Parts: sequence; C-alpha cells; structure tokens
Amino acid sequence: MSSFRGKYFLDALSAIERIGAAQSAAAIGEIITGTAASFGYDHVCFLASAGSHQPFEERVLWQVWPKSWAEQYRSSNFYAHDPLAPRIRRHAEMFAWSDLPLDQMSAASRHIMEIAAVDYDLRFGLCAPVHGMNGYQAGLSLAGHDVERTPEANSAIELVTMYAFNRFAILRSRQQLKPAVLSAREREVMNWVAAGKTAWDTSVILSISEDTVNKTVTAAMHKLNAHTRAQAVAEAIKRGLIAF
Repeated sequence: MSSFRGKYFLDALSAIERIGAAQSAAAIGEIITGTAASFGYDHVCFLASAGSHQPFEERVLWQVWPKSWAEQYRSSNFYAHDPLAPRIRRHAEMFAWSDLPLDQMSAASRHIMEIAAVDYDLRFGLCAPVHGMNGYQAGLSLAGHDVERTPEANSAIELVTMYAFNRFAILRSRQQLKPAVLSAREREVMNWVAAGKTAWDTSVILSISEDTVNKTVTAAMHKLNAHTRAQAVAEAIKRGLIAF
C-alpha cells in the first residue's frame, strides 16, 4: 500500500479527477481505456447489472473489445456460460481470470476461455466487480497480453473502477430527467435502424448518403447517451421517440 501512495496513487487520482469532469459516457470510457492501457490492458468491457430480461448489449456501459470477439460473444450467447460472470456477481473482490480453476469449469466455459485466449489473444484478464449495499452493481473486465499484474496496479484500477461507475450512474440519472429530443431526420433514420436496415439500405431508402446516415445515427446515440446502435434503438423505443 505504501507504493500505491506513489505513482499509482497519483495516476488513479488524475483519472478520477478527469472522470469527475466528464460530461458523457464516452468521455468516461475513454479515460478508463487510457488508464487500463497504462497497465498493459488493451481491451475493456464495463457491464452494468440488470434484470435477466435486458439484452446483454443494453448492459454495456463501455466496451473496447475486438469487434469479431464481441460479435461472436453476442451471437453465440457466450454470456450464459461465461465463467467470469457469476464470479463478478457473487464476489466483491477483484480477481484475475487465471484465478478461476479450469478443472472446475463446464466444458462450455472452458471453450469460451480457450477461444478468448487462442483466437483473440486475450491471455491475461482482470475483473473488478462493483458491489454496493444492495449487492452487485457492475463489473469491469480487462484483457491484454503484456500486463502489469501487481497489487499496486490492481488497487489503482479498482479505485478508478468504483469512481467511474458512480459517474456513469450520475450521468444516467441526469439523462433520465432530461428527455432526449431527436430531430425529424434522426427519428426517421432510427426507425430504419430499428427495422434492421444497414446504413447503405437506409441511404437508398431516404435518398441520402451513407455517411449522412452514419452521422445521424451517431448524433442520435449521443442524445440518447447510448454506446451502441442497439442501445440507442432500445432507448428511443422506451422513450416513445420511434415506433417499432
């Protein structure tokens, strides 16, 4: 702990100060990503607690994961067999992926860990659960191949994780109090996104450029405080901004 009061402590305080000034989920996420990278973690997934009815994509607060891995994880429903998920929900202590004994995992769970390590080079992972008075609230999962695995580095990550989640919660509560107003064009484009149309499909339907479609979706996502298109669609439907 004494060394944590040196460089690691100062790095954590710097990150916390910047998170405190962040005005968007994306800004918080970028600070988390930078902090994780300083310890050798190239990939980040920050997942909030939610009811089982809520799709995995809607629980994501921030994600910088290999695109193909994220797509395979979602399409193959790896979350249902991910051995990290129950550990994060049940235990408040930070842990390394390697702390989970392979011989106690199901075949499906071992397969997921093998795919992550071999196919996507996610060899060394770390999980920082966030638990409160009412239990599990969120979890940060980091991965890389050349990481700094020291108690001091982990303490810095854990401190930033807890503060970042609180900031995410504050911004979300503010967003809920302030209804998002989408422009007519944004509602039009988001309706087609909700219908499963690609940016190219939408550009043809609306006689606009594909670049305009993507920029319009990005603007709508920002207003809805959504990190993914799926989140934006779900939030727009929930607020009655688009019909589905």
